[in-house]
Amino acid sequence: MDSLRQFWLRLTGLFRRRRLEAEMAEEMRHHLERRTQEKLDEGLTPEEARCAAQREFGGTAQVQEHCRDERRFVWLEQVSQDARHAVRSLRRAPGFTVVALLTLALGIGANTALFSTFNTLVLHPLSFPEPDRLARLWSSNSALGFNGPLMSWTRYEFIRDHQTSFSNIAAATYTGFTVTRSDAEPEDVNTIAVTASFLQTLGVVPARGRSFTAEEDTAGGPKVAMLSYEYWQRAFGGRESIVGETLRLNDEPYMIVGITPRALSNPYGTVLLFVPRAFEQRALADVQRGMSFLETTARLKPGVTLAQAASEITVLAKDYRAAFPDKSDAQYDTPVKLFADELVGDLRPTFYLLLGAVGFVLLIACANVAALFLGRLSARHREIAVRLSLGAARRQLVRQFLVESALFSAAAGALGVVLASWALAAIQQLAASQLPAGVTLGLDRGMLAFTVGVSALAALLVGLVPAFQASRADVADALRDSARGSSGSARGTRFRSALVVGEVMLSVVLLVLSGLLLTTFLRLQRASAGFNPRGIATALVSLPPTRYKTGPQQARFYAQLVERLEALPGVRDAALAIGAPLTGFQPRRTYAVAGRPVPPAPERPLASLYLVTEHYFATMQIPLRAGRGFEERDDVRAPNKCIINESFAKRLFPGESALGKILMRGPNADEPCEIIGVTADVKSAGLTASPPDEMYFSLRQFPWQLAVLLVRTDGDPLALQPVIGPTVAGIDRNQPVASFATYDSLVAQSLGTQRLAAWLTGVFAAVALLLSAVGLYTVLAYAVTQRTGEIGIRMALGARPSQVISLVLRSGLRLVGLGLGLGLAAAAATSRLVQSLFFSVQPLDPLIYGSVTVLFAVVAVLACLLPSLRASRIDPIITLRAE
Repeated sequence: MDSLRQFWLRLTGLFRRRRLEAEMAEEMRHHLERRTQEKLDEGLTPEEARCAAQREFGGTAQVQEHCRDERRFVWLEQVSQDARHAVRSLRRAPGFTVVALLTLALGIGANTALFSTFNTLVLHPLSFPEPDRLARLWSSNSALGFNGPLMSWTRYEFIRDHQTSFSNIAAATYTGFTVTRSDAEPEDVNTIAVTASFLQTLGVVPARGRSFTAEEDTAGGPKVAMLSYEYWQRAFGGRESIVGETLRLNDEPYMIVGITPRALSNPYGTVLLFVPRAFEQRALADVQRGMSFLETTARLKPGVTLAQAASEITVLAKDYRAAFPDKSDAQYDTPVKLFADELVGDLRPTFYLLLGAVGFVLLIACANVAALFLGRLSARHREIAVRLSLGAARRQLVRQFLVESALFSAAAGALGVVLASWALAAIQQLAASQLPAGVTLGLDRGMLAFTVGVSALAALLVGLVPAFQASRADVADALRDSARGSSGSARGTRFRSALVVGEVMLSVVLLVLSGLLLTTFLRLQRASAGFNPRGIATALVSLPPTRYKTGPQQARFYAQLVERLEALPGVRDAALAIGAPLTGFQPRRTYAVAGRPVPPAPERPLASLYLVTEHYFATMQIPLRAGRGFEERDDVRAPNKCIINESFAKRLFPGESALGKILMRGPNADEPCEIIGVTADVKSAGLTASPPDEMYFSLRQFPWQLAVLLVRTDGDPLALQPVIGPTVAGIDRNQPVASFATYDSLVAQSLGTQRLAAWLTGVFAAVALLLSAVGLYTVLAYAVTQRTGEIGIRMALGARPSQVISLVLRSGLRLVGLGLGLGLAAAAATSRLVQSLFFSVQPLDPLIYGSVTVLFAVVAVLACLLPSLRASRIDPIITLRAE
């Protein structure tokens, strides 16, 4: 309140100063005229007299400046008067003001909130310096169905050494390290292995210490690491001396050389530890044969475009193919994409749909408020006619209505900011699992500027039409119509009716799209993923290579862990797996079929690789279609066995059984694996994706150091969180577990985008339906008020209340019917444009279109019924007496 009082005092002080300046200018003009007349009386010519007088008062420029100041003050004074008049006018109609203010604030707030989310997640997903110069190098082979932001170490080195388009290029791969300290429990931390150029490529510098050196990034280099700023604060209390100290990582001493900047941008916001030598995080055989596992980031040189860099990398991909024809990635292309585009992924179509939806809400709100303002204008048409007849200029009336709409829109914008902040908090909570780590949705200066722009647009949309109508008012017709109680001009009535039709049309489009997206979400929830997620708890187990160097040691640990977990009360089954569904990690390997020609390594097909323990299929409740599952005897001493999924088996061996067939694996396709079982298909990559080709191998035969723990219980899987850690510690007290979650939460997270789209579109559709109903009600209520005389005469001549109700209902439902027809046609066209967002639902689903029609018809009848009942209660005697 104090700031508003100070602002008002400054404003009134400005007006006083301008008034004094105007008075001084007026006095100077009188003196100038008097002195000019005196010079004329002295015998000077008119020109000589005027020049002499001007010289006495500072010359022509000063006089003109005073005149300009006076005109500016007069204009400000007029705007101030219009503003005061607008405030008084809005205060005299509190009901109108509140309804219109809330209506427009809803539209502005919804647009501000959604555009803020769009700006954070889609337009600016990176907070690195010059993010539009950051590119990612992908690998693609359409023949093998491979396309992703991964690259082999050999290809990375070749491009790094031969490219000229990038100022820096870096590679990274995610892994896991166990941190052991004497003052804390062992902790498995999210780690990324990077090249020495990583931070320099991103354009950031360490907050403390330094980055990695070239010597540290070579084979056999010193063991060093960097901590993330957040991990440094949480685990080490921000102790400055940590730089230079030694930590035990994976049971080996690593010297801490630096701390990364605070709040490192997505996608590295959850990384706690950085180590060099990314090539050491995969088996030497995988690195040598050209396996793709590195995420490669590059920064464009100044003046180099993305298209130019892509052209150069295309040439280098051909050179790589010629230089390394035997590598498994020799036939891959290397697309170059903006880093931001990779992060946005499939969000763009969804957000474009939501932005269109919220834009519809704003248009409906503006149409609603414009109709209300037109109603007020029609009620004031006698006042306008009187003012025009008394000499008021039409531009003054136009300015008055524009000032009124500007003040109104400014107030609605301020309220919209409050509503937007609430909406952003709700979106943050609803989509918490889908938001990148460390990303907080909020309003900044840019979003406030956007709100100002939207409010200005709303002011134009709301105020232009009433101002235009006021400027075209005919004085004689207005006074004549007022004298006989006319219902208003036909032009104004038609325009208000057109606004109602437009509101209905846009609302129907939103309701149909909301119904389609909601149906998609519900059907995805009920869709079979090929496994049963209910009752399963998951956690991540990473075995340090220093303590578990051999495969038998790793397999022994896994077997003991499963045995102890299955002995816990309430636990039905337990297993470990590499590549569990919906975990985001799906390794792929080449294969060949025994007895058929073996293609060269770069041309061999790929299939998803799963390494599982023997109770995996029982834990996940994945049915076996044929054969058997893995058993304890399927260990490193037994011949290799494998299980494949049903669709894969049908494609490889059409019309015959896959059992007993042999798949060849390994870099040289020389390791035979007998197929002992066929499982049902599992939607491992997502509920909207087709089941991939899948090969399952026993974790006893092919152990890994990193595995996902899966435990099925009859009760709440969250109850397993406090017992899994102690169970693991009972086998190895220095072995932590990480990333505890329930499988239900993983499934829900995989549907997060669909849920958000359905929820937001549903909210927008509900708001649009409410606004349309309010708009329809206000237009009909005003029409009833304007036609009071006509209705009174009808009732005096014998019309029954039911006939009056029918008259008003027909006029309203006629508008609704027209808008409904146009809306259904527009919805049919729009839904076809966005049908890629739908799952198991047709864009022209008759049930959804029929439901929307019935819903809108019911709401429209209720909106029309109240004015109709009011019209039926008009007393003809009072009406005729007033006439």
